Amino acid sequence: MQELQIGQITKAWAESHQFATRYSKQVTSTNDLAKKNAFTDDDLENEFALYLTDEQTKGRGRFDRTWSMPKPGSALISSWSFQIMQPAKPTLTALAGLALYNSAQMTWPFLNWSLKAPNDLYINNNKVAGLLLETISQGSEHRLIIGLGLNVLASPEDIETSTSLLENLSSQTPLLGEDWILFLERLFFEFSLLVPSADQDLTTTQMESLLVALNKYPGLEKDYTSHSELKAELWR
Repeated sequence: MQELQIGQITKAWAESHQFATRYSKQVTSTNDLAKKNAFTDDDLENEFALYLTDEQTKGRGRFDRTWSMPKPGSALISSWSFQIMQPAKPTLTALAGLALYNSAQMTWPFLNWSLKAPNDLYINNNKVAGLLLETISQGSEHRLIIGLGLNVLASPEDIETSTSLLENLSSQTPLLGEDWILFLERLFFEFSLLVPSADQDLTTTQMESLLVALNKYPGLEKDYTSHSELKAELWR
């Protein structure tokens, strides 16, 4: 039986919405590819473009940290490229993490989700996803690129503290195709909400929501208790 390929499944979802979809079986980095194509005619005529791959050979996280790959095809390796009006503020990284957290929490509410500042997604004590946000500009044109790596069917074997979505689902709650599509719908909606306010400060409601998600992280030595304390962490 042919193994599931998360990139191909997600490609089919994106194409069903007629999104500009760029899929390759292997790339060096989806973010690098999205940046390279950001101001080509193909991407300029689309407010949104989705880059997908089964395998990333030079993936990276924040501060150019190396991103470890699980088995090819087992993870959502993607870059979500949005046209924005102004360059994004650094705090958008935390809001993208909150968008990912909300989407996962709403789809699989029985799992113990949390955020590790500013944007790593955890199930219990183990990391399941990470984000890398980059803004690229050319004249008056700007694009926000949200790189997302989410371990779905497997996790990297060389990282003991990593996990996958499938590892945390029981036989009574299998990973269903309709759940994955529902998650993608929610994630696109949540990410799209970030675009109009990419250059704005965090609202009180957003700060409160971040406090809840971040304080659920089991490895946190001390809870965040104030907005000023949280801002200091997010601006580090």
